[in-house]
Amino acid sequence: MKIKVQPDDFYVEEFTNHHLSKSGQYSIYKLEKRFWDTFDLLDYLSRKYKFRNIGRAGIKDRYSHSIQYISVKGVKEKEFKEDNFKLDFIGKSDSPITQNDLVKNKFTIVVRDLNEKEAEYIQNNVQTLTKFGFPNYYDEQRMGSARAKQGFIAEKLILKHYNGALKLYMATPSSFDDSRTRKLKKYLDEHWTNWKECLKYPYAPRTNFQESIEQSNSKSISSKQSYKLVRGKLGQYRYPLLYLAEHPKDFKGAIKTIRRDLLEMFINAYQAFLWNETLKGLLEIEKVETFKRKYRFGDLYFYDGVAEDKLKYFQGISITAVSYKTQFKDNKIKQAVEQVLALENKSLKDFKIDLNIKGLFFKPYERNAIVIPEDFIINNAVNDELYPKKLKITLSFALPKGSYATILLKRVTSLG
Repeated sequence: MKIKVQPDDFYVEEFTNHHLSKSGQYSIYKLEKRFWDTFDLLDYLSRKYKFRNIGRAGIKDRYSHSIQYISVKGVKEKEFKEDNFKLDFIGKSDSPITQNDLVKNKFTIVVRDLNEKEAEYIQNNVQTLTKFGFPNYYDEQRMGSARAKQGFIAEKLILKHYNGALKLYMATPSSFDDSRTRKLKKYLDEHWTNWKECLKYPYAPRTNFQESIEQSNSKSISSKQSYKLVRGKLGQYRYPLLYLAEHPKDFKGAIKTIRRDLLEMFINAYQAFLWNETLKGLLEIEKVETFKRKYRFGDLYFYDGVAEDKLKYFQGISITAVSYKTQFKDNKIKQAVEQVLALENKSLKDFKIDLNIKGLFFKPYERNAIVIPEDFIINNAVNDELYPKKLKITLSFALPKGSYATILLKRVTSLG
C-alpha cells in the first residue's frame, strides 16, 4: 500500500475567505506547486524576486500537487513561472493573507499498490468513518522540525538550552529532509562551533562565500551586507551562521535571527505532540475501544465506532494546546493534560520562552477533538497502471483547516 507515489496522487486545494479587490497594497497570487516545501519556496521567492512580507494561509507538503494562496506586499500584476511552480495574479487586497483566512482543504488522493484484501478493508471502513469521524490528530508533517529521538527544538528553548536548540535545527538530519539538506546538516555537524568553516560549505557557490569570508574580519562590511553576500545553498541557515561568525558563543542571539514563522513552527510542533498525547489520554479516560497506528512519535489511537453519548461528548469538545496561560473548562481534559505533562516532567508554568520577541510564545489555542469529513467520495478499486497485478483506489473529501488527510488515511487503511 502506497501514497504519494507521484505528486498528482496527492492533490490538495485551499479554500479561503480572503477578500479581493481591484486595489490595495498587497498582491494576491494563486500558487500551484509540486516538489516544493512551502517554506523553502517562500524563501526562494523572497531571495530571487525580492518578494516582501509574504503571507500564506496554509502549509502544503513537498510531495503533493497543491493549490494555495499567498499575498505579497507590492509586486507587479504578472505571472511567475518556473519548473514545478507557478504564480498567477488574481487580485489586490488591503490586508495580507493569514492562517485565519483558510476555511478548508479539498483533497483527491490515490492509494496505490493494493491487494484485494487491502482494497476491501478501505471500502469497508468508509461507512463508519463518515458516521463517526476520526480523532483530529496532528500528523508528522506538523512536527517536521522535531527529531524523533533527539527531541523538540521548542523544548530546548524552554530549558534555555540554546546551543542544543540550534544544533537540532541546523545540524541534526530528519527523515523529512531531502538529500541536499541532509548533506548540509552533516557538514554543519562536523564543523559545529567553527562558524567560518561552516560558511565555507563547499557545495554552495564559491565566489559569494569566499568574498563574505574574506571580508568578515573587515570593519568596513556591515552585517546587512554580509547577509546579502552569503546566499547559495545555506538557505535558511545562513542568518544564524553569519551571526555566530561575529558572536561565536551567543547562541540565544543566533536563535533570534531565525525567521519568525519558523520559530513559531518549533513551538507548534511541540504543542502538537502534546495535544496528540492528550487526546489519546482522553480516549482512555472515556474507555473508548481503540486500535493503534504507528507514526514517528509513537502510536495513535483510532476507533471503529463509538457509543452515541461518547460521540456527542467528543463532538462537543475542543482541547486547548498547552501554554502557561492554559485554563480548563472540562475536568477530563485537565486530567489528560496533567497525565501527559507528568510524563514530560513539566507543568504548565514551564511553557515560556525567553527570547524577547513580541508575540512569540506558547499560545493556548483550541482544536476540535474529532472531525467528520465532508463530501466524501470513494471510487471502486481498479487496476493500478504503476504496479502490475495490484489495485488502486481514489478518495475525494474536504477537511476543515488544520485537519490532516494523512490522519484520515491512517484511519481507513493499514498505513502506519
